[in-house]
Amino acid sequence: MERKAIPLSLTLERSLIPAVVKAVLHTILFHRYFGNVAPKDNHILATITYASVDDASVSATVDEKIDELMQTISLTADSKSHISLCFTETKPRKAWFSKSDEEICWEEWLVNIQSKISRTERELNQLQASAEDQAKQAIFRVIQEMDQNKDHIPPIANSQSNPFPYHISVAPVSGLWSSMIKRAIRPSMS
Repeated sequence: MERKAIPLSLTLERSLIPAVVKAVLHTILFHRYFGNVAPKDNHILATITYASVDDASVSATVDEKIDELMQTISLTADSKSHISLCFTETKPRKAWFSKSDEEICWEEWLVNIQSKISRTERELNQLQASAEDQAKQAIFRVIQEMDQNKDHIPPIANSQSNPFPYHISVAPVSGLWSSMIKRAIRPSMS
């Protein structure tokens, strides 16, 4: 089975990135969290409502990765980063010398983020209106993609509450190594 990669691109004012990316990630997780889930309604940017899985560990994971994302984005200049959400299935490793399992990614959402720093009140208002449109479009695209493309989803082979593990990773688009070193050193500097 081949991995399906779905790209999304967002250009947002830095202060709006956490809310919009959180809404997108939770929408994806809500629609791909197979099992008995309780939905939770959330609101962002005053006019947008999205559903999320009402689970503390899912929310904590998303919040942790959003914090990590924000560390890769410059406070003073426009910058780029991306966050990836990958769904996997566990299969026995196909090697005669190993009896371990391997995780195979069957769907990956690649959210590319371009951060903008607003310099004037007018620019901030324009970026807020744009963020609202982009959030609506991204959430709609997620739902549309989920409805239209189901053939790549592997069969459910276990009875766990969520049979397909997911992994969220963050990386800046440029300056990957220097940013990773800064994040590794930063905790020990405080």
